[in-house]
Formats: sequence, C-alpha cells, structure tokens
Amino acid sequence: MATPEELKNQLTKWVKKFENPELAAEFKGFNKTMQFTFPDIDYKIKMIIKNKSARLEEGFDDNAAMGLEVNSDLFLGILTDEIDPMEAFMEGELKVKGDMNALQKLEFLMDND
Repeated sequence: MATPEELKNQLTKWVKKFENPELAAEFKGFNKTMQFTFPDIDYKIKMIIKNKSARLEEGFDDNAAMGLEVNSDLFLGILTDEIDPMEAFMEGELKVKGDMNALQKLEFLMDND
C-alpha cells in the first residue's frame, strides 16, 4: 500500500502543472474541486482548482464536482504508466463520479511529460 505522503507527493506534481501560464490560461473560470478517496488506506484529499491555479487540501468535500475512488497502489501504478487507467476503469477498480466534461479537461494531468 502506498502511504498518504506518497500520494500527496504525486498529486503535488499535478498541482505544479498549473504553474505553466499557458496551461493555466485554459482554466480561466474553471472553479471546481476534485475529491480523491483511497479506501485501502482510509485517506481523502481534494484538489481545489480556482482562479487558474490549484492546491491540495486533506479531507472530504461532499460537494466536489468530481471524484475519484481508487486503491492507493493502483493509483500510483496509473501515475507511473504501469497501469492503464481505462482498463482499471473498465474493470471497476477506478471509480469516477461527477462532471465528466470537467474530468476530461483534467486529462492532461495524467501525462508524465
């Protein structure tokens, strides 16, 4: 199992992608929260996207526009390209909910470039 610190470190890399001014400009007016839930380690953290920037905050937001529920090791495997996220989704190991258009807009976060 991954630790909360490992997960937070990986998610921090996502937050840093918003420091790119060209990328951030694409998120003008995009004010949404994405909830991450890792049931195997009972860890919840959210990424709050607002004013063309993002930040992480531990805890749970019932009103998050988007949500992702996945076991910690599987999530790290997806982030390191060892596991195909679409395959994990189709097998029910990766559960998403909420605003699917907004989730698609955040797809760039999965790129490891």
